[in-house]
Amino acid sequence: MQKKLISFNKTFMQNNCFGDEKNPDVFSFVDKGTYVCLTAPHATSSFVQKNVKCADLYTGAIVKYIGEKYDFSYIVRNKFVAKKCLISDFVTQNNLQKNFFLDVHAMKDGNDFDLAVGIGYFREREYEKQLQWIDELASKYGLKYVINDKRYTGIKGLTGRLQKKTCMANVLQLEFSKSYRDIFNGFENVQKVTVPFLTDLCKMINQTKF
Repeated sequence: MQKKLISFNKTFMQNNCFGDEKNPDVFSFVDKGTYVCLTAPHATSSFVQKNVKCADLYTGAIVKYIGEKYDFSYIVRNKFVAKKCLISDFVTQNNLQKNFFLDVHAMKDGNDFDLAVGIGYFREREYEKQLQWIDELASKYGLKYVINDKRYTGIKGLTGRLQKKTCMANVLQLEFSKSYRDIFNGFENVQKVTVPFLTDLCKMINQTKF
């Protein structure tokens, strides 16, 4: 697993985390025909609010690994472009908004939780089943998590933007601390917690279309 993750990661880390600048597409959608779709909108550095946002390290590699190994659809950012380029626009332009998205992001270590689940503008009851599964899996894999922490709500990302466009509860932002993303120094956590947690959650959501 680690060799595969490192291999995938090299693509996103080209040119100081700017990705493969020769790639013709900012985002790519790999269609595995599943209802659930993993996303890594900051797999490379991006341009956010007139500033360069650093890459969410290892998110692209993890999302691509799960997508390829377990045959789940996924979207990744391929390269940096010095202009506003949003994954939410990519989703609607390609008529993908009926999928259920697990939007994978990065947060720093130092919180008293390992995973921040963002439900955007919606209430917990709108995501009752998915949050129940997250709770079960977090307990199974020993992940401490919070829901809609004010710093990690997803309102400004894919979660909030799709909710406003579609009025559907079909996207969750999942922010993992570095110790659960680091494919080098935290590989055991990635192998035993992050990848199986996300894979199991994908399977659960994919079984039932809401």
